[in-house]
Amino acid sequence: MEFYIIPDEEALSKCAWCHSHINDHMEVLGLGVKLRPDVDLFEYESHCIQIGLVSEEKSVFMMVTGQGSQAKNEGKDGMFLVCSKRCGVKLKSALEKEISLGKMFKTFWFE
Repeated sequence: MEFYIIPDEEALSKCAWCHSHINDHMEVLGLGVKLRPDVDLFEYESHCIQIGLVSEEKSVFMMVTGQGSQAKNEGKDGMFLVCSKRCGVKLKSALEKEISLGKMFKTFWFE
């Protein structure tokens, strides 16, 4: 699987699923993920990356949690921001497929 670091501003201002603009006045939802033990994103910690979902042939933005962060301490290796429940449900479905294919994710949380 290939990963690309993208500017934080880009990832934090766009929905991970539909890539629509997110502004400071919008409510956003988050999905946290735990990576499979064989997936090492150490070099990407505290960065936003673009990843390709095999099940959807689609790229999404993910924030890789950093050591000592609250999210990392809660067991989350990555976080996705979505602009709506609709996008969250679609991303959730795609992540379930990725898990069933044995790809990079072990589990996820929809918050």
